[in-house]
Amino acid sequence: MRRYDVAVAGLGAMGSAATYELARRGRRVLGLDRFHPPHALGSTHGRTRIIRESYFEHPLYVPLVRRAYDLWEDLERASGRDLLRITGGLMIGPPDGELIEASRRSAALHGIPIDELTPAEVRARFPGLAPA
Repeated sequence: MRRYDVAVAGLGAMGSAATYELARRGRRVLGLDRFHPPHALGSTHGRTRIIRESYFEHPLYVPLVRRAYDLWEDLERASGRDLLRITGGLMIGPPDGELIEASRRSAALHGIPIDELTPAEVRARFPGLAPA
């Protein structure tokens, strides 16, 4: 009978990351998922995802995201594949609203460069959008 140090139930983004990291650290890991990967039945399937660097929810997310970027680079090197494409982001809301204010504070605290655009500048740069 095979023996494992750890069993991970669910191989979505978090379970796969935990399984990979445990195995990388020398643990014998059993990864279990309801469906055979790859599949389109979970919340993390498909070819696109989003990572925000300046989290409005709390600035303490920023160091975690930066560490995640480093780990994505490690995984790209190990797999020989391009996995992460950083493109920037666009947040639209009232200048004094929670989303914009908290994102601005998080960016300032961690030295994340941001461009603040007027509605006219947004319309000019992103013709498909029409903020008031």
